[in-house]
Amino acid sequence: MNFYFKTPIYPELFLYLNKKEMKFFSSLNEIASKGKAAFKRFPIVLLWAIIGTLFALYCIESKSLDTEFNKKILLIFSLGISWLISTRFFLEQLKKDKKWISIGTIMFLGFFYWSLPADNFAINLISWIRFCIYISLGHIFILVAPFVFEWNKESFFNHVKSVSIAIIRSLFFSFILFGGITLAFLAIENLFDVDVKSERYFQIYVFCMGIINTWIYLSDFPKNSYRQTTVNYPKALEVLVKYILIPLATLYLIILYAYSLKIIINWSLPKGWVSYLVIALSFLGFLIQLLINPIQKNSNFKTIKLFYPWFYFLLLPLIALLYVAIFRRVSEYGYTENRYIVLFLAIWILGMTLYMLLSKKKQIRYFSLSIITLFLITSFGFWGIFNVSYKSQLKRFKRTYNQIKLKNFEVTREEKNQFKDIIGYLFERDQLDKVEPILGYKPSEVFKKEKWSWIMSSKISDSLNIVVVDKKDAIEEIRNNFYSNLENEVFDIRGYDFFKKINIGFNNTPKNIKGYAFSLVEKSTKLKVTSKDKTVILLIDLKPLILNLQQIDNGFRGIDKHRMTIIKELKDFKIKLIFNRISMSKLNETTQDIEINNTDLYVFIKQKAL
Repeated sequence: MNFYFKTPIYPELFLYLNKKEMKFFSSLNEIASKGKAAFKRFPIVLLWAIIGTLFALYCIESKSLDTEFNKKILLIFSLGISWLISTRFFLEQLKKDKKWISIGTIMFLGFFYWSLPADNFAINLISWIRFCIYISLGHIFILVAPFVFEWNKESFFNHVKSVSIAIIRSLFFSFILFGGITLAFLAIENLFDVDVKSERYFQIYVFCMGIINTWIYLSDFPKNSYRQTTVNYPKALEVLVKYILIPLATLYLIILYAYSLKIIINWSLPKGWVSYLVIALSFLGFLIQLLINPIQKNSNFKTIKLFYPWFYFLLLPLIALLYVAIFRRVSEYGYTENRYIVLFLAIWILGMTLYMLLSKKKQIRYFSLSIITLFLITSFGFWGIFNVSYKSQLKRFKRTYNQIKLKNFEVTREEKNQFKDIIGYLFERDQLDKVEPILGYKPSEVFKKEKWSWIMSSKISDSLNIVVVDKKDAIEEIRNNFYSNLENEVFDIRGYDFFKKINIGFNNTPKNIKGYAFSLVEKSTKLKVTSKDKTVILLIDLKPLILNLQQIDNGFRGIDKHRMTIIKELKDFKIKLIFNRISMSKLNETTQDIEINNTDLYVFIKQKAL
């Protein structure tokens, strides 16, 4: 023992281990200290995240995530995180801590809950769109909340950089923790034959993202980052701007100006899709402006120096193109939420472009503040996204219905599809009953069981006995189409001995049911039934059924099962086939011949006594 104490190795090892131990406990103390400081700074946010996460874990455990009430509560907790964080950032810039502003945020969340459908109704598409808008605005407000009343471009850049780094770091640590715990559970499950419920993995993920991720993000965020005026511009960011973002913006400019030249030469109206590219280019340009704002005047890179004002001058003609594309779509198909938002963004982009060209201050914060304000204003009221959109489609429904009625309900395939699209749109937003004065009945009462928009649109159009007149080339439009009744129902098998659902294709093994083999004949529309000795006892040509379906519904889902049913009665047996799906394609472009590739069907067989 004395030998070890006298050797010089032991004291060095002891000191080394002691230093490591001290560093370890120092790290733990630092983590605990930062976590405690985060709770003191963001108590409402962390309590909100903890309660919301625990509620989500309970819903997973009790398998009640799909109940409408629980969905609505979880939406409120999800929405509250970003808004409560940004509210705290906003309060920190005030000289006096005005806690009533936090209460205002809670009231805003309560207003959103009140706007959701009643508990006995499912959350409709309008509510989901409004949720996506609000949660996006909450995250944008985190970036600009400390700069509502005071502005410094260097401080703003440092704040945005700190937010971005904190988000990336917290997600990185959270996913590592989730992966580590998940791997440990898998090891226990496989090595020790312990049964771990599948819900546990989802609960681990929710816990890591709901509590761990939020806490790490808040504890990792410097308190006064928005007061730091010294810019430490990362080299990687400079490379990103110089060699990726600015060249991309240049490429989009070239494409859009080339397309504009094509429009002028052909003297044609622009396609609606061009509006998305102009909006994407505008956002890319605004992002570049945000990133280069602190260094633009002092940069040695010529493109960065020239980005302002040339980008905005070049953007103005493309904004004109954007307006033409939008109003063309609106004039043809009316307003929807998508077109309303695109028009709103076009107005905002024009406003921000003119602001950057005409204003002397050029404060980047107005990019965020303006879009938050305008989106909040347009998210409700008779002037808002949803009211304007569904009222526009109601008018379009009335106009289209009157046009169809004048034609004695004989329309082209395109006219019928447009009419069905309007029905589907109104159904998804719980507005379909407002067409009662036109139809003479409430669709929600007549078709109570229908939960899918394409089924409802087919039901209503069928109830009006709409006839498609351009049938001369019905086969020509068939290419990999399929028809499905999508009815999840219990079948009545009275009068039959056997019942089975099968899937068959021309290149698959025949499906056997009590000695009868079902298969498709290659390069045809025929279904073959053979006996045990491979004798063909029935050959059914499905082409008449396909042509009838094509004339009725043009390949859309939701066809009534009676239209997809074939009954054949022979000497020895009776068979009923209810097709759930038929997939087909062309054999020849010239002859328009088709073949069935695959089909799902229900088979009912009744054997007769000899």
